[in-house]
Amino acid sequence: MKNPFRLALFSVFLLAVLAGCSTRGTSKDPGYVDAVEIKLKCRELADQMLATVPNDALQGFVAMPTSFVDENNTSTSSPLGRLMAESMFYEFNQRGFPTREYRLTGKISVVGGRDDLALVANQVVPYEGQKWAALVVGTYYVDKDATFVNVRLVRASDGLVLRTGELVLVNTPVVVRMGKSDPPAVPVASAPATPAGPRINGGLYGPLTSPADSLKSGSVRIVQGK
Repeated sequence: MKNPFRLALFSVFLLAVLAGCSTRGTSKDPGYVDAVEIKLKCRELADQMLATVPNDALQGFVAMPTSFVDENNTSTSSPLGRLMAESMFYEFNQRGFPTREYRLTGKISVVGGRDDLALVANQVVPYEGQKWAALVVGTYYVDKDATFVNVRLVRASDGLVLRTGELVLVNTPVVVRMGKSDPPAVPVASAPATPAGPRINGGLYGPLTSPADSLKSGSVRIVQGK
């Protein structure tokens, strides 16, 4: 009698474990399928830009992918825009196109605002010593049913567009969640500046002397008042 009872308990436990596993994401889960679709779309973008590699026109360049930005507000990005930029690092590297992680070395070539947004109006890409740099910049436009993505490989020295790519994403739940723009940054209140005190030795007011010093030097001037 004990053996059938133990077998029944084991069967109930196994069914509970399998039921718990079924609630987790699997390769057939719609959310997982949508996520893989984004990965494949990033691969398609890279194929459009690098389908002709090796090409003499691209020899010697190093790619620096930057976050894709909202077409209506190029000062903002989103998780989707940053993910597509990170995917470009992978896709370019897998195709033998050298890339540089410019945020790690401290040698940022895009300055003016956020280091990973190259299409912001106040960004500047210094051309001196950057003839090797090719920025990967992209925009996306979120519509009701679809998200339109455009990407360019741009020579940093003069803005010449070397390669382009475009595609359309279906607004799946994953795309909608990731495509939401980042909230505006909260400005950090700066501490009030404290007035600088007088500098004693040759500073703000020059060398300070005392009446005793003047008496010793014999330079005291006595002026009669009116």
